[in-house]
Amino acid sequence: MTQYLDHTGVARKLLDQQGDINRLTEERDGAYRERAQLLALLASLQPSVIAPAPDVDEDGWQILYLWIGGKQASWHIAPRDAELYAHVEHVPADDRRAQWDGHTTEQKYDHIGQHAARLYAEARGRAGTPANEQYRFATTWSEYHAGRRAAVDEPKEQ
Repeated sequence: MTQYLDHTGVARKLLDQQGDINRLTEERDGAYRERAQLLALLASLQPSVIAPAPDVDEDGWQILYLWIGGKQASWHIAPRDAELYAHVEHVPADDRRAQWDGHTTEQKYDHIGQHAARLYAEARGRAGTPANEQYRFATTWSEYHAGRRAAVDEPKEQ
């Protein structure tokens, strides 16, 4: 007796699997978009440049280079997120600021964690500072980091 393939059942299963793939793809892309938005914010707060990604064959991919606490951190940026980085200086791939320093992903996130802990400890030390001064401190970190601490650290006369 010859068995026949249930084409309808197979088609239904394939459609279900395609639906799962589409849902998972949307979830992944949503997570990458959120990451891209946070990186765009960081790029506005830290020295940064963005350059074409020479290691990706698809057109439009870029690499964002940030300097966080004096160390490089970099991420690939998908073409669909490029508009989020209009405020970042665009440089050619051979620009000296767009040269990967060899850091691993683990090293990058270890450094970010250490830097965040330092910032938190410094902010905790300023717990008695009025909220508007804490905001001023947060918005002048690049000046603070560059050694112009006096303007931020000196208490205001009342």
